[in-house]
Amino acid sequence: MMPDDQTDAFDAGPLSYADPIPTDWLDTLPSVAECLRPYQRTQIEQTAQALRAGYRRVLVQGATGSGKTHVLSAIVAAAAAAGIPALVLATRTRLVRQIHERLEEFGIRHGVIAAPLAHLRDYSARVQVASVDTLHRRSVVDRHIPMPSAGLVLFDECHLATADTRLNILDSYPDAIRIGLTATPARKSGRSLNAAFDCLILGPMPRELVHADMLVPFRIFNTPIATQTELKALPKDNENDYRVDGLSALVCKPKLVGDVLENWCRIAKGKRTLLFCVNKAHGGALLAEFLRNGIKAEMLTDQDDEATREEVVARLERGDTHVVLNCFLLSYGVDVPSVECIVLARPTRSLPMYLQMVGRGSRPSLETGKHDCVLIDHGHVVENLGLPQSDFPWTLDETRNVNREAQERARNAATETLRTCKQCTALWLTSEQGHACPECGWTPAPKAKPVTVQRADLQEMADDDRKPVWASDPRVVRFFREACGWYAKHWPERWREKQKSGRWASWMNTVEKFGFSESVRIPTSFWELEPLPGGLEVSGWCQHRLIKRARSKARAA
Repeated sequence: MMPDDQTDAFDAGPLSYADPIPTDWLDTLPSVAECLRPYQRTQIEQTAQALRAGYRRVLVQGATGSGKTHVLSAIVAAAAAAGIPALVLATRTRLVRQIHERLEEFGIRHGVIAAPLAHLRDYSARVQVASVDTLHRRSVVDRHIPMPSAGLVLFDECHLATADTRLNILDSYPDAIRIGLTATPARKSGRSLNAAFDCLILGPMPRELVHADMLVPFRIFNTPIATQTELKALPKDNENDYRVDGLSALVCKPKLVGDVLENWCRIAKGKRTLLFCVNKAHGGALLAEFLRNGIKAEMLTDQDDEATREEVVARLERGDTHVVLNCFLLSYGVDVPSVECIVLARPTRSLPMYLQMVGRGSRPSLETGKHDCVLIDHGHVVENLGLPQSDFPWTLDETRNVNREAQERARNAATETLRTCKQCTALWLTSEQGHACPECGWTPAPKAKPVTVQRADLQEMADDDRKPVWASDPRVVRFFREACGWYAKHWPERWREKQKSGRWASWMNTVEKFGFSESVRIPTSFWELEPLPGGLEVSGWCQHRLIKRARSKARAA
């Protein structure tokens, strides 16, 4: 006999959707999608282009906090308007609930298949939102309900889609269109997701979203509790990350546990914090240390039920709890904009794991006025994998590994130099924020060899507000893009053949305009920025500098 919450049967057709799907079903979005931001519309347009080109398994990437649930809901709305039955898969009840709430806002009738949300089931709806594990258990293992019919299958947080049971569910719909969404399109091992998808659509770079105030920047503090030598000596697991047993033995030493507390109290005391630990033993030791010192802290494990998790997160949001410890449990599917600090007490070699963890703090919060997020790195993660809001080399090429490429880029970067402050342990990018620590003002002692003293790198007192100007400032980015546009207009053939030279010349114009030191390297992200048509101000400046340099050469001759 079936359990009470499973006695209803689907009022649906066969597993495969037999009717032909029009090629233009995603070309026009319903009016409910008018709330989308321009970059979200662009991603959907690119998805529609990929489908028209014949791709059937499309992966849509977007940084944490960029609004992937809105994109997913708009795609579902378009499918519903075209009469295409849709199945949305998610890996956690909290994600299922978030998608349900968004579809409710969009006015889309749907049913929910998730054990804790039995009151939301509606098997007759042509849109079903399912916990992938609940669906597998009920439809594949226990065979209590049939798999829902679908012409479109969407998978949220699809970096988790390649587990055998989940891939089997996806492969049960061989004729359906498949669309996945994630911030980190790679497996934990760094390998690609080409087993599940054949087309990758990249969203805007995280730094672009920071400049647009869609995400907040990080203030990063590098306070390692283990040396690079100790970490390198640890055994690795099947995914080439540190084995949990060895890592736990290393970081559970009483002094290192105390260091985590001491640095949090020094840097982020009172801030709403998510702390990622290695395992339950490590988390238990840290929790005891925080509580012993009067800090309002709680810990979540995989043994806590959904109601307990919701209550703990709610207390963190209200500020009743200051620190919530977990072992990767809150690394995705948790939307808590009020989180002001992320503590990485768990070293990792995995780029997807790293970005999922720090992504919990990247959202802005209007309620708290949050304008940045503190990141305390205890495991050399930022040093080894790069800044969290860098432009990472996502790919579906099975021969490449994003973990290895991120490590190589961080190790060999010539244009981006990370520096750790000797006084406050802040970590910053010297190519964008100068040589002085942005937190306390510390600067490294000059070498014995005499050097020519110039005014501070990457800093100019602007005439309007007398504030420092950095390379990441939107005005600098805009000037550089317009300077590239001016160059491309004046020397189109040279731009096509030697674009790198054109970008370098545009950067030198930018350096002169904002008074930066000529020794400052062009930021890596600038090599990929799209040129903009040169406005009057930028065109005038570039023309002025061109004439001035020509006169200087003439006098020298």
